[in-house]
Amino acid sequence: MPRFVLEIGTEEMPPRFFPHALPQLREQGEKMLQRARLTYREVKVYGTPRRLALIAEDLADRQAPAAREERGPPARAAYDERGRPTKAALGFARRHGVAVEQLQRRQTDQGDYVFALIQEPELPAKQALAPLLPALITGLTFPKMMRWGAGELRFGRPIRWLLALLDDQVVEFQLAGLKSGRLTRGHPTLADGLFPVADARDYEEALRELSVLVNDNERRRRIESQIEQIQAAQNARALGRGMSAYIQLEVLKGMPEEFAREIETNLELRTTFLVEWPTAALGHFTEAGVGLPAEVLESELTYVQGYFPLVARRTHGFLPGFIAVRDGGDQEITQVVRGWESVLHAKLTDARYFYEQDLRTPLEQRVEALRGVVFQESLGTMYDKMERLRLIVAEAARQPLPGESVDAQALDRAAFLCKADLTTAVVAELPELEGVIGGIYAKHSGEPREAYTAIADHYRPRGATDQTPETTSACILALSDKLDTIAACLAAGLRPTGSADPYGLRQAATGVIRILGENGPRLSIATLVRAALDALYRQVQPARPKEEVFPEVMAFLRQRLDNYLQARRIERGGPLYAVRHDLVDAALAVGFDDVSDATARARALQHLADSERDFLPTVIAATRPSNILGDFSGGEVNPDLFEHDTERALWEAYLEVKPQAERQADEGRYEDFFRTLGSLRELIDTFFTDVLVMHEDPALRRNRLALCWQISQLFRRLADFSLIVQM
Repeated sequence: MPRFVLEIGTEEMPPRFFPHALPQLREQGEKMLQRARLTYREVKVYGTPRRLALIAEDLADRQAPAAREERGPPARAAYDERGRPTKAALGFARRHGVAVEQLQRRQTDQGDYVFALIQEPELPAKQALAPLLPALITGLTFPKMMRWGAGELRFGRPIRWLLALLDDQVVEFQLAGLKSGRLTRGHPTLADGLFPVADARDYEEALRELSVLVNDNERRRRIESQIEQIQAAQNARALGRGMSAYIQLEVLKGMPEEFAREIETNLELRTTFLVEWPTAALGHFTEAGVGLPAEVLESELTYVQGYFPLVARRTHGFLPGFIAVRDGGDQEITQVVRGWESVLHAKLTDARYFYEQDLRTPLEQRVEALRGVVFQESLGTMYDKMERLRLIVAEAARQPLPGESVDAQALDRAAFLCKADLTTAVVAELPELEGVIGGIYAKHSGEPREAYTAIADHYRPRGATDQTPETTSACILALSDKLDTIAACLAAGLRPTGSADPYGLRQAATGVIRILGENGPRLSIATLVRAALDALYRQVQPARPKEEVFPEVMAFLRQRLDNYLQARRIERGGPLYAVRHDLVDAALAVGFDDVSDATARARALQHLADSERDFLPTVIAATRPSNILGDFSGGEVNPDLFEHDTERALWEAYLEVKPQAERQADEGRYEDFFRTLGSLRELIDTFFTDVLVMHEDPALRRNRLALCWQISQLFRRLADFSLIVQM
């Protein structure tokens, strides 16, 4: 069966574009083929710095049959009194290319009308695709869009060529003055120029001969293989490889958010989209890196230069070597490595100078300089933010933390010093080390361990793949910092809009959710938000009252918790599909002040829905008591008012299971809790069959409603079951 290839050739695109472009290209490509009524076995998408490619395997050679209906004039206007077609019927038939005898009369809600059944033409695939391809290309979006020349077309980078082949035939179309064809470009240094591709079935091999590995999974495997060979020869381990060893890129292409985070944090994946013909080589550095903290050395190598640092397998200490990946072959590779080493030597020399200069000023003496560092124009300086953090952490430390102790004095000291490294030369050079450098300098200044570890970790998690802070003090400081930013910006009206989030509020909120939900301290999120707003309103007076801002902050955090629970996460085994939206709604509807508990309840529901045969019948039974309550707000049950054995049996069964169920809920054993309450299912169903809850006698009605209310309140320890979609 035919194979179709579309290649969009561009000027060089940065790696961060591909998590946006490739999933879109696949999704929109599949929709385009469906609109074209062309069946296919598989759609694949590839990306290199200079091209995006869409490949449809086993594409149908012709469109599938299809018919559509068109409604015409009312029957009374289409036919005269003798049943002969009028000019209206004749014109309608002619307009749609059908014989007037084929028109059908049909009764509708609006009366008797004439319809035409129109068979769509079954075009060859080449003709069906051509008019749809320009819209596919122009429909792609990128983090930043460009226009070039005098045209109006917007794309991630200027488009320089278009290849469109159906087997050996060109699918002809035009876009912004460019005509599609069979020409592609080779590697910019190894095979520069335009070259023809004879057949779509030879596309990957033709590019390989031009020193371009268009299959990004193949490039990644080549990089992996070369790194593994070098590190084995050095008895070392290369840093920066992240999760890509465990996941296929094809999985990430279906998970744009995770793809973007992996590109950001995983040097191996980022390098995959920087090169078209990867060649890895070993380089060295000598005295320039001596004396630098490991974090600075790793940042210079990884973030600045894009090199893979080497650490010893046994000691995990840094070795004076690195692996870098060249976009090209191994010609003159020795000379290339010397260039890498020369640039790195200069960078490390500068870093060591900045580090030594910074150490001459104790961190405490840098705090006053924060008065000159603006946080946000209407919200003051970083010194003001620091003062707010001290108030928030003090309030957080007063919350009960079972089994955990916090040194309030060390925590206050950490809050006082945590932003001081913003005035250092190393952070000015390497901003990704904010906090980390502060922790190093605080330790050097003799600050207590609890303080300097909290300072070092208080920006974490920096992204979805970063770890949350390890100590309770660091968690509290990180929560306080993030919540201050969120509360202050929302109070000032600085809400994120669409993809624009200049203050990183969404990431900050997700960080709050992750800290509280992933083995962090069991703190009340509402108490922390109130503490953040109290600290803010002591310093400034935003136009909006505090009472108006509080629910907005809570709603913002709830939305991020909702997104977090629904998001698919990556583990070594591949993608983990998280919680269904209706199950999230059901769990959060009964509260999320304890984020850890809300997370546990939502995930328990998902596991039960996936594995418990009686999940849906129990959900239905759980909703029946709450559905009948209306505005009834609770009350005590009087067993003396029972008239039926059924209501007495339900009440006694409820009293029997309640202590066990409450214990299970208190211990977070929500799946056991669900199964315990599931034992009431048949009695609940029988109760609603045998007993008239809304009895005309007010006393009986109130008593039965009270029984329903008691049962529904116990079920609400897990969720509001009425929000679960009964599929």
